[in-house]
Amino acid sequence: MLRFILRRTLLIIPMLFGITLISFFVIHLVPGEPGITELEMTPKVTKEARERIRSYYGLDKPIHVQYWMWLKRVVKLDFGISFTPDRRPVVDKILERLPITVTINLTSMAIIFLVGIPLGVYCARYKDSIMDKSLTAIIFAAYAAPTFWVALLLMIVFGVYLELLPVSGIRSFNFEELSFLEKVVDVGKHLLLPVLVSASGGIAAISRFMKNSVLEVLSQDYIRTAYAKGLPEKVVLKKHALRNALLPVITILGLSVPGLIGGSVIFESIFSIPGMGQLFYMSVMARDYPTIMGILVIGAFLTLLGNLLADIAYAVFDPRIRAE
Repeated sequence: MLRFILRRTLLIIPMLFGITLISFFVIHLVPGEPGITELEMTPKVTKEARERIRSYYGLDKPIHVQYWMWLKRVVKLDFGISFTPDRRPVVDKILERLPITVTINLTSMAIIFLVGIPLGVYCARYKDSIMDKSLTAIIFAAYAAPTFWVALLLMIVFGVYLELLPVSGIRSFNFEELSFLEKVVDVGKHLLLPVLVSASGGIAAISRFMKNSVLEVLSQDYIRTAYAKGLPEKVVLKKHALRNALLPVITILGLSVPGLIGGSVIFESIFSIPGMGQLFYMSVMARDYPTIMGILVIGAFLTLLGNLLADIAYAVFDPRIRAE
């Protein structure tokens, strides 16, 4: 088991290198450069001034030289200085917003796991029942609905019409005047809608995969043998069917991490949440290459870490993986 984990961990290094290499070259293919877009609207700015700006940002060097200089800094965990007017270190800007995005994504993953898996098992156990068909219709609707549309709909219903939940930011204007418990409740209210938006699609996907996986396992011979021995249905489902049915779902959970991180860009921008998603969007608009690459590295690392944890869980549930 230890060799399995070590081998999977070492694979993260070349994969992370490949991701950064491709990402660095791709973002430099996008038209526009830092500061140049604003200068295009000013006819008095000379060509020499534009070249000085390109030299100041190091953009006058060949692309492979820029990447090598960036890589040498990143190895030392130095993502450089932001190209935006504040000129803050990229690490500081990311660490300032990372906890919010990680909290939302971890909460979403927990909700997806705690709701999606039991929902899939229930639909498989009562296949073709009225409840199963109703839940299937709701699940398909939730899976097909665009994230931005769901976010706007929830904002209108719970924020505008019912006035139950805030629709912007992560804290109220009088946050500093509240007690500790009131602060926790206030932040929870602000994050409730973004978490629901982030988890809605995942719940729909996981529940469908779980249902199909359970139905496939229930058709196996060893399940019929367990029923023939007189074991209760709950025992057959929990001890025999559920463990094997979780194998493909674990893989899907690991692969869903990139979707959650990518979805942060959408709902954080809609709900004005100061997280990595909003920072990434603003950095792309400003052509802030160091911040864009810093966020991509963090996102890629979290994605690979999620896949590593999925591989470990896969090995725990399936001893054949460890044997190989």
